[in-house]
Amino acid sequence: MPRKPTRPTVTTIARELGVSPATVSYALNDKPGVSAAMRERVLGHAKAVGWTPHSGAQALRRGRSGNIGLVLVRDPEEVSREPFYSAVTAGIESATSVHGYELLLRFVRGGADEEGDVFRTWAHQRRVDGVVLLDLAEDDHRPAVLESLALDFAVLGHYTGPEDFVKVMTAEAEDAATVVDHIVERGYDGCLQLTGPSGFAHERRRLGLLEQLCAEHGIPHTHASGVYTIDSGYQAFESIDRRISARPAVIASSDLIALGALRAAASHAIEVPRDLGLVSWDDSLIAEVTSPAITALSRRPFDMGRSAGDLLVQKIEGSLTGGRTVEVDPASLVTRDSTADGRPDSYSAQRPSIAGRTLPATH
Repeated sequence: MPRKPTRPTVTTIARELGVSPATVSYALNDKPGVSAAMRERVLGHAKAVGWTPHSGAQALRRGRSGNIGLVLVRDPEEVSREPFYSAVTAGIESATSVHGYELLLRFVRGGADEEGDVFRTWAHQRRVDGVVLLDLAEDDHRPAVLESLALDFAVLGHYTGPEDFVKVMTAEAEDAATVVDHIVERGYDGCLQLTGPSGFAHERRRLGLLEQLCAEHGIPHTHASGVYTIDSGYQAFESIDRRISARPAVIASSDLIALGALRAAASHAIEVPRDLGLVSWDDSLIAEVTSPAITALSRRPFDMGRSAGDLLVQKIEGSLTGGRTVEVDPASLVTRDSTADGRPDSYSAQRPSIAGRTLPATH
């Protein structure tokens, strides 16, 4: 005895209504050849039995794969611990799935060259209709590769190349001002900036912005770079010159880097927030539950990814042209215990200092 199909199809609907599959197909796809009454009858029955369009078949009819590609040049295990990338990826998927597209995710370790090879393979096999690009470098050649392959793409960042693309741009200048104004208002007199990879264009922009803002406020600034991990934050804090001021603040490019710096400070009996402030450029549950909880910028990475995915689908389907940019609103600062308000005049002349002038007796 044949098994009953678990999913209603054009054929089963036609059989149940006593009409031809072609009639059902015309009605479901709003094509001429059926009367208004028949179309209404077919649509009503399809809804009643729970019929949904087959995304693969629809993609083939449109001459597309129905897939959106995302390549991360990262260790998958590392990304699994990184809230920012997880949120961006979820945002992209949420937007593309609404339009019937699947997100094809690939991890590579060989850098941009290996990523370019993935793009070429995808284009040759017609695996994806477009790609979302993250973490662009100053001299990034991936946009040119994608354009040569005739693949649509969306950029999450400030890239301004000549290619035909859409992008989502963050408010980095405003966010940098928010962070520096905050540490100055809270009585911190120096900036220890811990960045992600120095090859990323957004890290170079943040570095330039914070250097300029610190100079305008008359406070010293220094920096160290690494990757977006706890261990890297710990090592960066160990390597940086913390003696630039009596009471500096760390500004970390991610919550994981910030957590690493917090652990390193604890290993030296440096009290946060009394002796050292700490701000993360990315907010997450990690920043919220750490002790002390970490002040952080709420940049809404899920919304960034969703905007990038939505723009890319519209570009693929021709409903908007290249050059379209969505500018993300400036982030809000979530103030927590890692940046207490402790201005210099609230401490005695004998206040312990991490600059090495006076060591704390007990903690």
